[in-house]
Amino acid sequence: MTAMAVLVLLAAALLSGCSSSGSTDNAIRDRVANADTADCALGGQAVAGLRDTFRQLSEQLDGLGPAATRGDLGDVKTRVTHGMQLSNQVSTTLNPAVDRMGSPLIGSAYRDVANAGGLLHNSLSDFATVLDNGNPAQPVADSVTAALTSLNGSMDRMRRTCPAVFAEPKGPQYGPPLSAR
Repeated sequence: MTAMAVLVLLAAALLSGCSSSGSTDNAIRDRVANADTADCALGGQAVAGLRDTFRQLSEQLDGLGPAATRGDLGDVKTRVTHGMQLSNQVSTTLNPAVDRMGSPLIGSAYRDVANAGGLLHNSLSDFATVLDNGNPAQPVADSVTAALTSLNGSMDRMRRTCPAVFAEPKGPQYGPPLSAR
């Protein structure tokens, strides 16, 4: 009888150990999910602070082609200089946020954006040097285009990594709801 009672107590201890292990797994999973959510929010705040920077950067780079077509070297140089400053802000704003992130996946997505901003800064710096020296600008202009493509790609990856922070806006829906069609 005592052996049976000990066996029942042992089985109860093992079962409670298994159930507490399961809740520990859930707690760990919840803690990781909360940390990921916090990292996405932290990065999202940094990116939100860069909204005007990205808008101005886009305006500066979009104006390069027309300025070059007009032969307005002064405007091209001004746009390149502003683009360098703006792209540098991307790195200097995102890197400190990434340094505080715990998730390697989320941190790497934001770090890629910061690195791409640095690459764009360097490409624009090279472009400014070429303009100052009067050397052919096309190869360096191609590197600016590649750096911009890298920045756009890294931002797309960042959005996919943190979809709750960067939810895609829903466009207008035309016609009856799909369920009624």
